[in-house]
Amino acid sequence: MYYLIPAVLLFLIAFLLVRTFLFARPPIPPEDVELPAVDVERLAVGLGEAIRCETVSTGEGAPPAAGELFKLHTQLQLRFPLAHARLKRESVNDFSLLYTWEGRQPDLPPVLFTSHQDVVPVDPTQLDAWQQPPFSGVLTDGAVWGRGALDTKSTLIALLEAVESLLAAGYQPQRTVLLAFGHDEEIGGANGAKRIAETLQQRGLQPAAVLDEGGAVVQGVLPGFAGPVALVGTAEKGYLSLKLTAAGQEGHSSAPPKNSAIGRLAQALAQLEANPMPARLTALAQTYREAGSLASFGMQVVFANLWLFGGLVRRKLDANAQTAAAVRTTTALTIVEGGVKDNILPSQARAVVNFRLFPGDTIAGVCERVRRLIGDENVQFEVLSQASWEASPVSATDTLLYFQLGSAIRQVFPQAAVGPYLVQGATDARHYTGLSGQVFRFSPYLVTGEDLKTIHGVNEHISLDNLERMAQCYAQVMRAWGGEAEQEVEAESVDREANEEGNLN
Repeated sequence: MYYLIPAVLLFLIAFLLVRTFLFARPPIPPEDVELPAVDVERLAVGLGEAIRCETVSTGEGAPPAAGELFKLHTQLQLRFPLAHARLKRESVNDFSLLYTWEGRQPDLPPVLFTSHQDVVPVDPTQLDAWQQPPFSGVLTDGAVWGRGALDTKSTLIALLEAVESLLAAGYQPQRTVLLAFGHDEEIGGANGAKRIAETLQQRGLQPAAVLDEGGAVVQGVLPGFAGPVALVGTAEKGYLSLKLTAAGQEGHSSAPPKNSAIGRLAQALAQLEANPMPARLTALAQTYREAGSLASFGMQVVFANLWLFGGLVRRKLDANAQTAAAVRTTTALTIVEGGVKDNILPSQARAVVNFRLFPGDTIAGVCERVRRLIGDENVQFEVLSQASWEASPVSATDTLLYFQLGSAIRQVFPQAAVGPYLVQGATDARHYTGLSGQVFRFSPYLVTGEDLKTIHGVNEHISLDNLERMAQCYAQVMRAWGGEAEQEVEAESVDREANEEGNLN
């Protein structure tokens, strides 16, 4: 009897360790390859020019000024002459750009690389906090400064530089490579990426893979990792805004009813805020499964054994707003309206509640949950359809295309672990999920938590080292997706035909 407890403990420890050793996938050593030479000066100058084009999408939903967009288009044409001489460039819906680099086998499904031309506004009250003027595009201290340096004119410039360098080296892809640059991503992409996707669909083009912004190589952001982690977005959250309307009895405030419109609305909102959607660790567990071999042993033990440590993990994540949002559909009370005068009881009170949908949750499912939680027929709600969409499908990571993407990342960032990631915000990528089952979201630059704060914030900038690595990584992905996959497919086809002939003989 005295030996039973130690035996059980030893068995439990052994069980945990076995699960840990089987959990994380060992990293594949990066190939020792010669990275393509890129013109860093052209990159820096080109990005600076792009930043000085004030292609701002406003908070009121207005797209950038036509003159600023056309100025950007002209500068791109001058800065990347080979790309504009050998690729077909089209304007979609006047301002968005679609480039076609025809492959040697144009019947193969193409691959699509995307970015966007627009940027968010600069807060005028924060101008003095900028080390460099936000639209100066100045190169100083080894970095290019200004709005769009990270989000995401740098990816646009780096993509064109990758094409330029590959063309200069005499490379032509086997499958067609497409570049799509929408002009209104910051306000939803309805007139940019969505229209480009519709154009591709009309032409019967279904990309084998799509690469957009979303994740990055992060340092000091993911718990348990001392080194960098390349987070590749394989899905992104959906978006749902509900308008709640509470009815009450209008009248004089001297004789208030037991249940006023504002009171009913407040109770409904309190219910929603007090009952958040349940946390689900599936996406985070997949990140640690694929990248976790480079994480601390303690984190490997935890994520390999969520059956035991899941409750602890959820409590730790819920202690921080950012980490809590990473594992659930979030509920945010964003607008409250009601009343016109301090002595008048309003007949109605209104509010808007915003949800960011975790993959697997649906608009219909969230609406039903809201209905149950409120439980008051005097509080009605409606979906704001112009500001609502489902969570994206989740792209698989057990495919050749994902493997090639990860290999290209590790060629440029050899110390980085690579793992899938759920993108919290919205990107243009969601407009292409109907065309391709392999949609990835990744910007190949190395950033810290402090760098991430500058996106949509003050002092946005990107280092020259990052610019060079971005162009190199894009070039490696283009080579892999544009050529190597087809060669393997051809080899498999030849083997299959040979086997069939042997069977017939």
